[in-house]
Amino acid sequence: MGTRYEDQPPEHWAGPESLDPTPVWKQFALIGFFLSVALILVVGLGLVATAPQLVKPPALVFGDRLVLPLSALPPANIGGAGVLPNPVGPPLIDESRRFWLARVDKDVLAVRAVWSPGLGLKECPVQPSVVRDKVGYVALCDSPSGFLFSFDARGNPVDKATRGLDRYLVSVGTDRVVVNLARLIVALDRGAAPPTPSIQPPGQ
Repeated sequence: MGTRYEDQPPEHWAGPESLDPTPVWKQFALIGFFLSVALILVVGLGLVATAPQLVKPPALVFGDRLVLPLSALPPANIGGAGVLPNPVGPPLIDESRRFWLARVDKDVLAVRAVWSPGLGLKECPVQPSVVRDKVGYVALCDSPSGFLFSFDARGNPVDKATRGLDRYLVSVGTDRVVVNLARLIVALDRGAAPPTPSIQPPGQ
């Protein structure tokens, strides 16, 4: 014979509180809260991503992105000849991030206005120059001889320099130029020897 519920001792019975309905509204409130937070995050990230397209140039927006009008570009620098780059610096950005905005053929370049002969060494000011009808750059480093390091219109070294000029990442829209100051493209030192692994005799 089966055991009936009524035959169980009273201490095994479920209390009256077990018959209360589950507070479902609390679950819905919690889900709604998380959905609201997620929506706010999505909207915030969308505004951050589209900020360079929403502001009126010139402006520096979140993420160290400098928005410039298309008129800030110099004329097309075909073949690297004839047109000097435009300087961009204070008061839009601080002196340490100053750069030259140039066009070489179909490319737009933001060349940093300081350079060092090697990573970690003292930086030298960079100025545009014209040599034999070719636009390029020179860096005058602080030395007794005052030696000039020369670079072509794209910032590649053309003499004793072992590394080129550093540049910022640039994107061009229909009516604006966006320079990402947080994305510095550091030129590699082509004269530095690769690190040699240390070899020790066995047992040491």
